[in-house]
Amino acid sequence: MNLFLNLLIAQALMGAFDTIYHHEFKVALPHSTGAQLELSIHAVRALIYGIIFFGLAWFEWHGLWVWVLTTFILIEVLLTLWDFTVEDQTRLLPKTERITHTLLAINGGAVFLLLALQFPDWLEQDSAIVNINYGWKSWFLTLAATGVALSGVRDGFAAWAVPRLESHLKLDFGKHKKFLISGGTGFIGSALCRELLRAGHELTLLTRNPVAATIMFKGIVKAVKDTSELNADEDFDIIINLAGAPVVGMPWTKKRKRKLLHSRLNVTENLLRYVRKASHKPQLWVQASAIGFYGIQDEDVCEENVLAGEGFAAELCERWEKLTDELKVLHVRTTILRFGLVFGRSGGA
Repeated sequence: MNLFLNLLIAQALMGAFDTIYHHEFKVALPHSTGAQLELSIHAVRALIYGIIFFGLAWFEWHGLWVWVLTTFILIEVLLTLWDFTVEDQTRLLPKTERITHTLLAINGGAVFLLLALQFPDWLEQDSAIVNINYGWKSWFLTLAATGVALSGVRDGFAAWAVPRLESHLKLDFGKHKKFLISGGTGFIGSALCRELLRAGHELTLLTRNPVAATIMFKGIVKAVKDTSELNADEDFDIIINLAGAPVVGMPWTKKRKRKLLHSRLNVTENLLRYVRKASHKPQLWVQASAIGFYGIQDEDVCEENVLAGEGFAAELCERWEKLTDELKVLHVRTTILRFGLVFGRSGGA
């Protein structure tokens, strides 16, 4: 029984790490527009785990109660298998999350096997739920039960709120068009792509992870890692360049500044290489930028003809925008969008 309790505690710790690190921070699952089913499964599983943790921390399940406990365990196992299937269909899991899930499955199997070895003895007893105390381990599992149950409630509310995350901008893009988009899996880009797909347009995404992008949009977009994968005679009506590492959040260290700069300039240059060789030039290039172009301003009114300000943000935006000057020679109409802070229910600044 001691080994069983130790493995059950390990299961609780790994589950907490998976929920907090992966679901809440790395993937931000509660803010994902495609995660409603996964969140619903997590909510039910978490509540069942709460019952199992608390029920085994303080009680022995004798007689017919063994079958009640077995039912909870079987439901949890079936929900886990369903969850694995849904995850594979809706998102590409980070490597650390895949490893954690594997360890959870192995450890969980060992936990339930050790518990099953105890069942014959419990079945011989009169039907009753008998109180028992394992000291600090009982209290730790009680804490784990409370935490996982609260997580289940949180995921349940998140699943209920998912439909409110969709923007439904109802933008008018006219007749069917072909778009080449970078940054299509980001906060702004994913909202735009969903709107374009609803309107019946055809999308090709330039992305670091084509598999993740394809899964994200359920296989109805084409995704490439480099424009060299595109044929010169593959024409696009509009190119939208939104790529770039997030500016808000991480400190602007020297390393971070290089990443912010290169993630924008490299992708833009990649798109330009395609336009240079394209047999049919796009009608329009939409280029992202930011109000950081103007630098720090106290009271001055900044219009689009104002020169770039001072500081890293201004340098970043100016160099990013400057790359599009070549499009004039290529006779491609260019629109630059200098974004301010962007907010939304599913993320943003």
